Amino acid sequence: MSESMTTHKHPELSAAHPERNEVTSKGRAKSKDAGRRSLTESLTVGDLQFEIRRSPKRKTVGITIDRGGDLILTAPPDCSREQIERIAHDKQFWIYTKLAEKELLFRPAPPKSFVSGEGFYYLGRSYRLLLVNDPTLPALSLSRGRFLLQRNERGRAYDHFVRWYTVRGKPWLERRVQLFADRIGVEPLSVQVRDLGYRWGSCSPRGSLHFHWRVILLPPRIVEYLVAHELTHLAEPHHNPEFWSRLERAMPDFAARKGWLAENGWRF
Repeated sequence: MSESMTTHKHPELSAAHPERNEVTSKGRAKSKDAGRRSLTESLTVGDLQFEIRRSPKRKTVGITIDRGGDLILTAPPDCSREQIERIAHDKQFWIYTKLAEKELLFRPAPPKSFVSGEGFYYLGRSYRLLLVNDPTLPALSLSRGRFLLQRNERGRAYDHFVRWYTVRGKPWLERRVQLFADRIGVEPLSVQVRDLGYRWGSCSPRGSLHFHWRVILLPPRIVEYLVAHELTHLAEPHHNPEFWSRLERAMPDFAARKGWLAENGWRF
């Protein structure tokens, strides 16, 4: 199983997953020379510039839009350039659609200031920050509807928030993972919370689930969509019809949650 991912807008999420589209390549014969290395070349179709990467591990031609918006075509070693170009040409509408979605996802979020009155999300709710001078409290805490930050820790406020979200996010996510793993019929190996760059989440070939610490800022029903999405990838690595069918069986309203994330994820 190849690693799958969900993109979001921060030097993050995930995202999504980088966006993929799979097309079968026919009439291949493995080459010993090609098996020793992957080759790279470029291709221009209209105003789209692609990097072509050839790999003996590929059985299909895949189109990936990476987190920076670069277009990558991955193909078997003996797939002709003409066939690759034809596939890229046929998928132009899909590519333009995904690029437009990414432009929406990557809108800059309003900058945060660590001052009293600033709002910070936790599970979809915004809590006001209050700077305090209380040695009996930890550097950062959430109490009575407010985030409390020690005034002398303002210089390390970002790190304190990341740590706070990470520590509280992991057990919350583990409970949701167990719930949806049973529904989907998969057995994840572990759950990790960390900075994933432009991805909301990812899953490894061995079954480990990784979520960006910012996931815990989102409303619970949207976090559950991300959990179910990554769990489904343990059974279906690609976004093929079976993937979406399996996800829909576990979460019938996944499309509405997915749409909400696409439109609002940049705010988090």
